[in-house]
Amino acid sequence: MKEGVQYPCYIGISDVSTTSFEQMRVEAFFEGQPSIMFDEPAGFDIGDPPELQGRSRGWTPVHAQLAALAGCTSITCTVVARDMKFKYKSMRTKIRSLIDIRGFFFDLHLQPQYQQINFDLFFDTKESAARMKAFANEVDRRCPQIGLFHKAKMPLVMSWYRGNEPKPLHEDCFDLPKGPTPEEKLIAQAKAEAKKKSKKK
Repeated sequence: MKEGVQYPCYIGISDVSTTSFEQMRVEAFFEGQPSIMFDEPAGFDIGDPPELQGRSRGWTPVHAQLAALAGCTSITCTVVARDMKFKYKSMRTKIRSLIDIRGFFFDLHLQPQYQQINFDLFFDTKESAARMKAFANEVDRRCPQIGLFHKAKMPLVMSWYRGNEPKPLHEDCFDLPKGPTPEEKLIAQAKAEAKKKSKKK
């Protein structure tokens, strides 16, 4: 990183620094704001030496990354809604990531990867399905964090809900393979393993 470098006026700059402490605790700093502490959950075992375990004193980096995606998307929704005159009273989000962590623990020839991210967005709105689709497309185009996940080609399912309706008005599936989704494959695998175990008993 070069200090004192000038960038074009349209470039936004975000500087974050971190300090590492004992075991798995890392603190992140952003000038003028309270720091955030990262730490893996208690009992998070990375193998030898066994004392390198988290203590659940802060956010995990994965949770922080997902929160950044949700937060950036929510802010982008506010801006896009204003520009498109898309009306909603409130919104909330839910995100779940599925990560294959074998490469981090015990299968060192594998790269730990996100298998799938499910991102649900709920809006208190009366807007139509067509308007929701147009709104979702523009949010997707303008959100820097969504763009980052696209660049990484992470399998991402974004479901856009109206109120408490059981089915989304609009759904986007990015970088998913043809056929069953990674999540569906993992569910089928878990069922098969459970069936195998029950037969052995």
